Amino acid sequence: MSIYERMMNRTGGVKVDTTLDISRGVRCGEELSGTVILRGGRDAKHVTAIEFGLVAEFFCEKNKQIVKDKGVIYRHTLGTSVTVAPGEEKRVPFRFRIPLTTPVSIDSSKVWLETTVNVEMEETRNDRDAVPILPHPIVHGFFEAVKLLGLRLDEVSLLHVPHLRTEFPFVQEFEFKPRLPSALDEIEVYYTADRSERVNFFIEIDRRAKGLSGLLEEAFDWDERHIRVTLTKEDAADPERLADKLARCILPHLK
Repeated sequence: MSIYERMMNRTGGVKVDTTLDISRGVRCGEELSGTVILRGGRDAKHVTAIEFGLVAEFFCEKNKQIVKDKGVIYRHTLGTSVTVAPGEEKRVPFRFRIPLTTPVSIDSSKVWLETTVNVEMEETRNDRDAVPILPHPIVHGFFEAVKLLGLRLDEVSLLHVPHLRTEFPFVQEFEFKPRLPSALDEIEVYYTADRSERVNFFIEIDRRAKGLSGLLEEAFDWDERHIRVTLTKEDAADPERLADKLARCILPHLK
């Protein structure tokens, strides 16, 4: 938390500091836990609720243009009733599950936890902490398999797609390119997960243009191919076998 935020939190009589029970990070689908520390100021204050928001940067459509925005992508509210006396310190533990498709902290993608404390009869006070998000085990296995195919991660973007899922209208898109020249130009991947046992991967295959016909295909996006692959924990447990499975799905679209 910055010095500015600490000073702002002091002005209303209640200082807010959130500590997280994580070392390297928290994995998608698992629980994030920690403690909200409330410290009293000049007067006794009553805290009525604590709200947690996962904050990230994402691309969205505004006025028919794609723009970069920042905001809360997931909220969790903890109802509470705590009175903090002058000079007193109160600790409020919390725990909530990170959505399965929370954006992974990779490349430029980062996620913060914003803690907002509602204090009766005064403005809210907040705190902000970085939360390293680790990939779901199946997604981790997919990444390892893609590396074995000779592909490198080139770009990562978080997209706001409101028509996809109302409860979590965001998808993280990963762009992979070959390390060496090949018939494949790139693949773009995003995934969804409604259950922890399986993950749906949507892969767009872009072939490298060859000759005049290839250039025409590229110009009109005819070179793109789309496939869907559903993977389980058993699939992700063996990256080499998974790489073979992905290769069998991708290679027919490169002919």
